[in-house]
Amino acid sequence: MRKTNTASPSTERQARRFASAVLCTLALSACSPSIPQGAQWTDDPFRTDSNSSTQAGSASAVAKHTKASGDQGIPRGSGTLRIAYAPGWQLPDDYVSAFEAASGYTIEQFPASSISSSLDADILFGIDSATTASLGATTSPTAIGNDPICAYADRSWFSANRKALPNSLAELSSSSYAPLTALPPENSAVGSQYIANAQKALGEGFEDWAADLHESGSFSSSTGDALGQWSVTIPADRASIIPEAESTQGSHARPILVWNARLAVAAASNTGTESRAQAIPGSCVSHEVVAAPLPASTHAEAVDSFRAFLSSQLGKDAAAYAGLAYNEGIATDSRAAWFMAPAN
Repeated sequence: MRKTNTASPSTERQARRFASAVLCTLALSACSPSIPQGAQWTDDPFRTDSNSSTQAGSASAVAKHTKASGDQGIPRGSGTLRIAYAPGWQLPDDYVSAFEAASGYTIEQFPASSISSSLDADILFGIDSATTASLGATTSPTAIGNDPICAYADRSWFSANRKALPNSLAELSSSSYAPLTALPPENSAVGSQYIANAQKALGEGFEDWAADLHESGSFSSSTGDALGQWSVTIPADRASIIPEAESTQGSHARPILVWNARLAVAAASNTGTESRAQAIPGSCVSHEVVAAPLPASTHAEAVDSFRAFLSSQLGKDAAAYAGLAYNEGIATDSRAAWFMAPAN
């Protein structure tokens, strides 16, 4: 604390004790050299909802937007729309309700055991453009939104260990951060896309960074292993957001993880107001997630209605409140606006 000419020694001691208490509170952990590996958020004793992954007020917010939306060009009808979702992309209840209220259709959803065009469903939900291209669908996919891939730092770990977060991809690529960083395998969908982007952004400096990462064992043997290396343990009741979290084991010793933006949603506090995951500026690469109509579908009108919903402001806001994807112009009080915007 900066001294002044008027402060007495006792006043200074009181100020230092106050500052220390504030810093301990902000660290979200005991005031010690390091936080326990794999530490979780403290449960909020005032919570009354049964689903801790639901942001406070999200249900009422979606309902409000649904009532105020009009039809937004969403065709109405009746019947059932069958949606097969990719791992981790089950449609939340509020999201389903928003579509059903706006369209009149009912959603029946189930997990896609394999990503294939032969699925007995109308829509395949939660895949990227590369996967879509392999399905041979006759109709182009519709974007759900952006689930950017970023390097996420555990804010609590850096605060408790009194270390500065890297403030750019260039700083992250310095040798000192390699032992603190965990990445999915280089040949995984996330790993390969991230490495390709980093190589383009860093130019000649990329080779040195890649060598440091290999030497530090930063590349994991699987995506689940990468998550197990991160210093935050995802709560069991949010494991559906990140399927790898259901059976992840590891040292939880590395405070930086390369992952999709929904990691920040899964690592949010029980009140949904802040997350331990903070995207490092300049470290994000866009990753569009889509819904692809399947060739075997016989419910063209229901499919068209759902595609219109995805493209509407109502659909984008519903995805934002659910923490599924980020779009420009979404509601500012949504999960996606808080946690999933790419860090410039």
